Amino acid sequence: MRQCDVGGEVSWTEWQVLWSLGEGLHGTAKAISGHAGLTKTKVSRAVKALEDRRWLGRQRDTVDRRFEILSLTDSGQAAYTELKRCAADYQHWLEGAVDLPYLKALDDGLSGIEDAMATGHLRMPSPADEDGGQ
Repeated sequence: MRQCDVGGEVSWTEWQVLWSLGEGLHGTAKAISGHAGLTKTKVSRAVKALEDRRWLGRQRDTVDRRFEILSLTDSGQAAYTELKRCAADYQHWLEGAVDLPYLKALDDGLSGIEDAMATGHLRMPSPADEDGGQ
């Protein structure tokens, strides 16, 4: 499997934002937050980090000025393309390394988790959840 090089480390939340924009799924931080089950704060930080890398641009929504429309820059599109290639390489490797019944079980389990997150029955834990709210 070829090395994945997107020009530095990418956090999970940055990856989620990059993927959402690259796939054309969502164009606002609020929509990405709702779809990915991430807090608005985490998405906001990821958007800022991607903007600092010059991978993302913002433009005020002309209809509702409270929102910003997010889009990938040319550099961001290149990073997304590389991440997508890496994900495909990993999936291809995984399919060759794991027997089909186990892959099916994994796929079914992940689909169940995605469905639970989409319906609000499961959410990503916050740092407060992880340390007992201390």
